[in-house]
Amino acid sequence: MSPTITKSHEYYQDQANPSPGTAIEPSASAIAQGFAQGPNPSPLPKAFQPLTIRGSTIKNRIWVSPMCTYSSEDGFATDFHLAHYSQYAMHGAGLIVVEASGVLPEGRITPNCLGIWKDEHIGNLSRIVNHAHKYGAVMGIQLGHSGRKGSTIPMHLYGTRATFHSTESEGGWPNNVYGPSPITYDDQHYTPREMTIADINAAQQAFADAAVRADQAGFDVI
Repeated sequence: MSPTITKSHEYYQDQANPSPGTAIEPSASAIAQGFAQGPNPSPLPKAFQPLTIRGSTIKNRIWVSPMCTYSSEDGFATDFHLAHYSQYAMHGAGLIVVEASGVLPEGRITPNCLGIWKDEHIGNLSRIVNHAHKYGAVMGIQLGHSGRKGSTIPMHLYGTRATFHSTESEGGWPNNVYGPSPITYDDQHYTPREMTIADINAAQQAFADAAVRADQAGFDVI
């Protein structure tokens, strides 16, 4: 007979108070057992001091920068992303910033980058945010547009071909790479087309729409 986990089941880690990464003074028990010398008369190191910015209090100054993981399909966050970001929250990082997420499909660097250009992306991102919040982490997201660096291959494929080009058969968009000028980033990237005023307006609106989705997903910081 298999064990049953009820809906009210809560994990030990979920009940930790204070949450991981929160600095506390040594307890009387710890001092009695010789694990600590007593209350520290000096201030906490800056790394462990909380910081409040515009209403968001971050429990420490150990922050995770946005780092591309090239593990998405059609811009959707996956179980990998849930595990990847949750580990930082469970180990006490104060602020975690989710990797660059394309505000438009052609605004991704690679076909495997995260996206936030459609409402369907919100649910999976919200799942990550909600889980990280259980451990007291403040969650941010980097909204991005690749510009002239778009439609390239993930970094783990660098050196396997002559250029960084990602073709249409690989999910790339070689005919829809654009930037402020038709100047190539370098000889490894596609030559972009120069943006029109309509392109600029569309990109601006895409950033605004993505910010709304980020808020709906529960992110604290953009």
